[in-house]
Amino acid sequence: MSMIKRREFLAAALAAAACRSGGGEMPAMKWPAPVYRRQPPASPVHLSGSLVLRSGSNGSVPPAALKNPMGADMEILEIKFELSGLSKDGTSSVFGGTIGCELVMGGYKITNGSIPVWNFGRAENIEGESQVDFSAPQKTYLSYSWRLPRPLFVPAGAVLVPNFTHFGYVPQAVNVRVGYSARTVFTRPKALYVPYVAKYVSKAFNPISAPGTDVSSELDLVNPHPEVFHLQRFTGRILNIDSQGQANEIFSPGFSARVTDSYGRPIVRSFTPFRSIFGMLTRSWEMDNGTELDPEAYYLVNLRKSAITGALGAGSSQAFIGMVGWREMSL
Repeated sequence: MSMIKRREFLAAALAAAACRSGGGEMPAMKWPAPVYRRQPPASPVHLSGSLVLRSGSNGSVPPAALKNPMGADMEILEIKFELSGLSKDGTSSVFGGTIGCELVMGGYKITNGSIPVWNFGRAENIEGESQVDFSAPQKTYLSYSWRLPRPLFVPAGAVLVPNFTHFGYVPQAVNVRVGYSARTVFTRPKALYVPYVAKYVSKAFNPISAPGTDVSSELDLVNPHPEVFHLQRFTGRILNIDSQGQANEIFSPGFSARVTDSYGRPIVRSFTPFRSIFGMLTRSWEMDNGTELDPEAYYLVNLRKSAITGALGAGSSQAFIGMVGWREMSL
């Protein structure tokens, strides 16, 4: 209480006492206005948890590890994935196509099923995605990140729950770590921006056999919500698995694609090399949140695999295409 307010309070109290002793009418007390501290500013917070997945299994990080320890609302800005596992002769065996993540927050599904972790964000550094520890036993570390198109508001006590799946493409167990880079906030937004990711995974092709084709369905790259979907990006990856069970993304052997939307408009007019659509360095086609997809509308991908000559040997090759964006909802 300031000095002036204290003096006003004491004067009112003395006047009231004088009235009581003299039998007069007691005037109304004038209480000083309450003094509040300044609202705390937003502060950074990073949450993470890990688990080990055997081939063909699934599991989740304990929700307590991903809950804001300050007991307050927060906004998630970026989601980071790290995969690690034993490698053979320095060759990576655990790429982002071998592990999927399904994200759920309360009644909101953030993903259309389990999304390969390399299909959430653009590749910021292809060389840096994979690092090998050559000390025995050799181990490979792979890092992927997704900077959300809009911050995701998470109320106090709520958790964005990640459920992971090892698709079984490789026999090795994989160590999975997920991290949320967020900020604690004390002002709730006027609207809720809910991110959403859908995927199309093609059938497996023999990398050097006769040509083949595949087509996505209306349920793959679709907006299933009643709100307009704002497109952040498409992502495109190729998973090659050789006869030794080793996974790599070194090649995109003979893949090309043509894309239309549910209105029949030519998004990619003619068959175009895969890496021309989804950049060699970024593995993405950026939209900068500038395009929209109506409720129940979708994109169709016609994929073509040409026969090639090369040293890939026996094994398989698959295309992975992600559709990443967000929708706006009222709180």
